Amino acid sequence: MAGELSSVCSKAIGDAKDDLNHLSSEIWKNPELAFQETHAHNVLTDFLENKGFKVERNYIKKTGFRATYGSGDGEGVHVCVMCEYDALPSLGHAAGRNLSSEASVAAALGIQAAIKQQQKLGKVTVLGTPATEGGGGKLDMINEGCFDGIDFAMLAQPLNENIAAPVTLNILRVRVNYSGKAAHASTQPWEGKNALDAAVACYSNVALMRQQIKPTWKINGIITNGGLKPNIIPEETEMLFYLRAPEQTDLMFLQQRATACFVAAAKATGCEVNFEFLDKPYHNVVHNSVLANLYKKHAEALGLQFSTDEEVLQCSTGSTDVGNVSHVVPCVYPAFDIKTQAPIHTQAFTEASSAPEAQQPVLQCAQAMAMTALEVMQQSTLKSDIKNEFETIDAVHTPVIAGTNPFP
Repeated sequence: MAGELSSVCSKAIGDAKDDLNHLSSEIWKNPELAFQETHAHNVLTDFLENKGFKVERNYIKKTGFRATYGSGDGEGVHVCVMCEYDALPSLGHAAGRNLSSEASVAAALGIQAAIKQQQKLGKVTVLGTPATEGGGGKLDMINEGCFDGIDFAMLAQPLNENIAAPVTLNILRVRVNYSGKAAHASTQPWEGKNALDAAVACYSNVALMRQQIKPTWKINGIITNGGLKPNIIPEETEMLFYLRAPEQTDLMFLQQRATACFVAAAKATGCEVNFEFLDKPYHNVVHNSVLANLYKKHAEALGLQFSTDEEVLQCSTGSTDVGNVSHVVPCVYPAFDIKTQAPIHTQAFTEASSAPEAQQPVLQCAQAMAMTALEVMQQSTLKSDIKNEFETIDAVHTPVIAGTNPFP
């Protein structure tokens, strides 16, 4: 029966490959920013409903959704396949979320086909999670209890390597505002207090600080408002920084260091500073090794070759709200190679995410995800192993401080 169900699972994905490609293309051609993914929401929910899923549109958030198939009586295993579909400003799908959505939906089709053959396997939920790029749609869903009763969750990210358990970082976002005093920049500059000088000094402070922080810590920033006209001393400026680190304790220390940079720039220029550490910090992904090893086994059997380069394996792939989910339920979050050398978040990666060459690996990844779920559904000991590891690993960290000016 196990082999028969695997064949049914693979066939369902293969039979839908043209429709899945079209789905991915529709999302790619219509890039939408966080919480604005109306077209993606509609095409995904229509597709899943046409495939026999029970669909709840506008779920929790306007562009969120939930699609389910299978028994809801508690028997078997409840698998959640997450879907991401927001794009980046100006670059479009430079994170390849059109492919991520395609992989998730394809995996769900495979799992659904197996459940049709054997209802006692359990249930599959496709959870549409908007606003991964900073909006934290998954955090809203966690807070609403959307992951209650789920045994494990899955999602895959397009990349230029195959990695079963990629490293991700905790991230904290902070908005920094400097207030000075306007004056004519040529006639009476001494009457002004230059908020742009404060922003530039802050940026320089942070740049100098990078020399004395750990290589795994990251801090990136931009000036979002630098003034109005060259002949007016800027009275107000705004900056946005991302702080990242592998562990929460590291991130709190980096937060303190960055705060000192913000305050010092204000003191040096005579300006006032106000900074706010924004809500919805993302946590690092706690990969469940049972799930990651199962995924890798099935992916290799399908022809995917995984990187063995330690430098690649230890390099961060960024930050994601999948990390927050992984602290609530066991997760597998592999990266799959879409046959490009282009780095993520570039125009070249946007183009690669719509290329025909990406279709084979995305379907192989989807099959591996579906086979992973199917094996857990068929072997009760695996479900116990996954749960035991999740409960053993201390996934609870000291929360990062959010709010205004937490350090005087």
